[in-house]
Amino acid sequence: MTHDSPPLAHVDPAPSWSPIWIVPVIAALLAGALAFQSLDVLGTNIRVSFEQGYGIQVGDTLRYRGIVAGEVTGMSYTDEVDGVILDITLDTNADDLARVGSRFWVVRPLVGWAGITGLDTVIGNRYLGVIPGSGPPQRQFVGLDQPPIEDALMPGLDITLEGSTRGSIAPGSPVTYRRIQVGSVLSVSLASDSRNVEVLARIREKYAALIQNGTRFWETSGVGVDVGITGASFHLESLESLVHGGVSLAVPQGEQEQVSTGHRFTLHTHPEDSWLTWRPSVPIGNSLLPPGSPVPHPERAQLSWIEGTLWSADEVREGWALPIRGAILAPADILSQDQAADAGSSLLQVAGLELPLEEPATEAGPGLSTRPFPGGADVQPWPRARQRVPAGPEDCVVLTDPGSPPLSLAPGGLERKDDGWHIDRALPLDARWHGAPVLARKDGLLIGLVLVEEKGSRIVPLTRLVP
Repeated sequence: MTHDSPPLAHVDPAPSWSPIWIVPVIAALLAGALAFQSLDVLGTNIRVSFEQGYGIQVGDTLRYRGIVAGEVTGMSYTDEVDGVILDITLDTNADDLARVGSRFWVVRPLVGWAGITGLDTVIGNRYLGVIPGSGPPQRQFVGLDQPPIEDALMPGLDITLEGSTRGSIAPGSPVTYRRIQVGSVLSVSLASDSRNVEVLARIREKYAALIQNGTRFWETSGVGVDVGITGASFHLESLESLVHGGVSLAVPQGEQEQVSTGHRFTLHTHPEDSWLTWRPSVPIGNSLLPPGSPVPHPERAQLSWIEGTLWSADEVREGWALPIRGAILAPADILSQDQAADAGSSLLQVAGLELPLEEPATEAGPGLSTRPFPGGADVQPWPRARQRVPAGPEDCVVLTDPGSPPLSLAPGGLERKDDGWHIDRALPLDARWHGAPVLARKDGLLIGLVLVEEKGSRIVPLTRLVP
């Protein structure tokens, strides 16, 4: 009898991996990517503590320069229950707002000595404002109860004014010269012996030259009433001073010594009549130049003429002319008659004065000329001592009138050629800059003038001191 052998089982080894595992791996990768993206969108978390919540709520925004930069994501009390803590999540592009020196406050309607602020929150939600610091990153902050005074965050000259009463002056009140704000009041307090009121004011750096030994200060209350034999007269200084209160100043005629930080002045209740007649010439500086550097005051120049015989046309060329001692320095195409002009039709006007063109202008460099100029009481000549012949392109500032912002130029945007330093065409210079003076940033000295021509713009550096 034959016995068959039992069948043997064939065992195949299990595969080392299964396609089913692809699903959880992909899910894990997607979850990690979403989590990373979520963290990237949420940005940095910071905490700001306040004495009061001022009606702020979760979901309200943090704004910088009017643009949303974060959101309030949580609120809690401090450990001692003497304040509140706001958890804020910054947008990813707003991490630089959280640095040492950053200031946070709740923007809300405020009516006080310093004016009315936060009106946009009367109808809409309240929000947080911020001014970023310049230090290393930081995550914990103490918020301000009041919006910061802008001038307190900028460099300037600090002075103390001593008066008999506070009047309408408060932190944030403006310090003005000829109704132009030149600084702000930082604090008002009693003197250590309580006999006087001390007003700490900061004068903006560019206006520091106005604060001299003989400078006079008085309170601007906004409204005044004078009663006399003929009746009563009512006068309003300005709507701003009516709301804010403030301090005005006057600078005396003649050479005066500038003061340094900490100088003390008397704060008068009213100005003397003679102070209001003072009109000194005081060059003021610019933040792009060394502290205390004066800036030039170029005058507007216009050359007009008629050209053509059968078909005549009126032509005009304008630019800037810099007064120097007994003369003006300007582009040659403004100080000389155009070759196509009809005889006797050319007219040159500078600062409201008509200058004769019979005598040729004196060359002062490639494209520059000088011409005698009588000037006047309001004309401020640029001194020879504040001129310099530059060795080559350098960091410089182009200026026109004091009310217009200056233009800063770096050597990288200047190409040195035989007729001057040609300015990169991408920079915003047009015909309005023709003849504008150029000052060196390192020392504030005049080193040339700008010429704007059809083929482009260039700085013509001084080749010698003028006149």
